Amino acid sequence: HARPDTLRALDEAWAWLYAHGLVVRNSGQPTTEAIVVSRRGHEVLARGLPWLRATARLDVELVPEIEQAARAHFLRGEFDIAVFAVMRQVEIAVRESAGLSGDRIGVKLMQEAFGDGKPLWDPRMDGGEAVALMDLFKGAIGLFKNPSSHRQVDYADPVEAAETIILADLLIRILRRKDQAATEPIA
Repeated sequence: HARPDTLRALDEAWAWLYAHGLVVRNSGQPTTEAIVVSRRGHEVLARGLPWLRATARLDVELVPEIEQAARAHFLRGEFDIAVFAVMRQVEIAVRESAGLSGDRIGVKLMQEAFGDGKPLWDPRMDGGEAVALMDLFKGAIGLFKNPSSHRQVDYADPVEAAETIILADLLIRILRRKDQAATEPIA
């Protein structure tokens, strides 16, 4: 005696559970309509919907060094380790791209790499935009890597951790694009 709109809402809810892999068909039962909560479903029950939303955000192709540094830690719920690891990869990539020594670290490394006349300064860019690029890298390292280098930082919000990982991925992509542009002649 259910109302059609109620049945439609239930059908949509089941479709959502299936689409997100939270329930699956139970192959051990004789009927094809038997379902069970999947391993992912149990994970969501334990960690909550924010974790599901955060893992969906990370369902993208990351540059290899970010993928290797973060994915496993993130999926284990080690968000602080994942964030630190990806920002360390950004720092390493900047240092290598700029050809600077290993004693250069953190925000000062970003200034020495991207500052006016420095190795990663691009004279083809508008001056304000070049400074903004340096500030973007400085801010990312200063906010997400430096604190966890010196003290315990709790990234309890999986969405924030996922977005920080994606930011690190973007920073390395920008750096690679700059490296490619550096080999092109200045017009």
